[in-house]
Amino acid sequence: MESLYPGETVMEVEITSNRPDLASIAGLARELSALGVPSRSIKLPPATPEGVVKGWRVSIEDCKACPHYTLSALTVKTGVDSPDWMKKRLMAAGFRSLGLLVDVTNYVLLELGQPSHVFDAERLDGTTLTVRKAKAGEILQGLDGGKHGLAPDDLVIADGKGVVAIAGVVGGVDSSVQSSSRRILLEVASFHAGFVRKTSRRLSASTESAKRFARGGLDSALVELARRRIVQLLQEAGALEKYEGVALAGSPVVPPCKAVPLRWEKAEKILGFSLERGRLEKQFVALGFREEKGAWKPPQWRMDVVEEVDLLEELARLSDQEKIPAILDSQAEGRSAEDGNHLMARGIRAFLAERGYFEVLSGALVKADEGKATRLSLAAGPDAVGYRQSLLPGLGRAAARNISRGGIDLKLFELGRVSATGGQEELRLALLVSGRERAVHWQEGESGVDLFSVQGIWEELRKRFSGVNQPLALRPLSNEEKKAVGIKASVWVAEGILLKSEPKPAEFLAVSSYPGVQRDLALVMPDRVSFAEVEKAIHQVAPTEMEGCQVFDRFRDPQGVKVPVGFLSLGCRLQFRSTGRTLSDEEVSGWERQILQSLSSRCEAKLRSVL
Repeated sequence: MESLYPGETVMEVEITSNRPDLASIAGLARELSALGVPSRSIKLPPATPEGVVKGWRVSIEDCKACPHYTLSALTVKTGVDSPDWMKKRLMAAGFRSLGLLVDVTNYVLLELGQPSHVFDAERLDGTTLTVRKAKAGEILQGLDGGKHGLAPDDLVIADGKGVVAIAGVVGGVDSSVQSSSRRILLEVASFHAGFVRKTSRRLSASTESAKRFARGGLDSALVELARRRIVQLLQEAGALEKYEGVALAGSPVVPPCKAVPLRWEKAEKILGFSLERGRLEKQFVALGFREEKGAWKPPQWRMDVVEEVDLLEELARLSDQEKIPAILDSQAEGRSAEDGNHLMARGIRAFLAERGYFEVLSGALVKADEGKATRLSLAAGPDAVGYRQSLLPGLGRAAARNISRGGIDLKLFELGRVSATGGQEELRLALLVSGRERAVHWQEGESGVDLFSVQGIWEELRKRFSGVNQPLALRPLSNEEKKAVGIKASVWVAEGILLKSEPKPAEFLAVSSYPGVQRDLALVMPDRVSFAEVEKAIHQVAPTEMEGCQVFDRFRDPQGVKVPVGFLSLGCRLQFRSTGRTLSDEEVSGWERQILQSLSSRCEAKLRSVL
């Protein structure tokens, strides 16, 4: 690597969650060596007969949570600093130098991928360390600066007095090594990924150790390798005075690795190009695979390889990527439902952006006091204890931040998932408007937004996208909601569910060469009736010849002179046109009577002339 990247070159490598073996220099070197990059192995001292350390004992109460635990007792010299080369490499990887004892464990973590921890033996109570579940009310002051309250499901390391470390996550301050530490205990162990991941998330303690254990799939052989490597580095630094022995509990768990069949002809057909079988077989061997009667058995650090398709991924990444065809196979499936949802979401975003709306991105996990939320059984942290049930609180907070900085004219939207009834997820769309409809212009006066601003844009969305239904909410933001986020201005919002649907193709409608007929209806109805109800009543009986229905007037009379109190006058314009003939006055009048009957029965509406 030094010949390829000389000097102080630092490479950042992003690995996928199913490849914990790559979270180390040794793992990356193994991958690169299979591609022909020269590498050198770590030269460990030969294994010597291990004596059982006197005076210390280790016990495990849950062998599933901790199958293997080693505790090596060492006597070290004080005042020995970390080598400069080690400090530079740790700093390049983002680690601070914290003294030789801690630096060595961090270095081996980066080098081999196996976490470890050191205790000051003289700061422990008793001579027994127990791997057990935490007890109710136990607390640990962690080396990460946090004071962690423990739950009964947390796996901990305890001495005679109490908890000294959270297994695989973080050590405790009271048992940590210091510059004056002489007698130390080196912990190198295997912990179950599920226990570490759950505890780490609940405590929001994302340490380097927790990240590696939580991925799962760590090679059990790394425990012994890392233990010997740390002892070797202490010895090379001149800090090791005496190696007293090791206390063991449990044993390494070697996962069963079954040989996976590989059909080369099928692989070429699926990948779409010819494979260099001889070269790829050598690379498989370099990666630790072993051939068994036409199948390949993965090494124990490759638990992600369980099917033939996993081997095909290996073949693809080890081959020249330029050879992979850029066209879909004719046998491939067409667009899925998820593809349709994605296209609809993209279309909605573009549609709203063209009309001056800005997208808001807020987190789906919220605090307990941030609106309604479904409480999580395992919180992801103090700011993520629930899954939101609505997009409106997040939009409200975004609006508050903008208004507090002088941005009063707002048009915002958010597309996101929320928690629905029955523990299901829903994809929703939410809109928010406030301030003025348009920027001030000398040719026209100011026009503020109102309920019809957000209702109008929602109706446009319904016409354009089949997945947009009637909104669940279409209203002003309540005083309680505005007070919660610190808003005083008038704010209007809408929120609705987005259903799975295919994009609606544009329809061609020929322009009719026949004249249209227009009829105006002056209706009086109770003011509790919404226009949506009026529109529905009209469309339920309207003929196919009706082109549209528009409201041109809306009037209330507080005095009750022209319109009775509690009623409103609504002016509706109906437009009729046929694409194949000229409409007669009689048939248009017949349609008008049907519409009036529907309005009367469904909306209690009457013509003003018959009041």
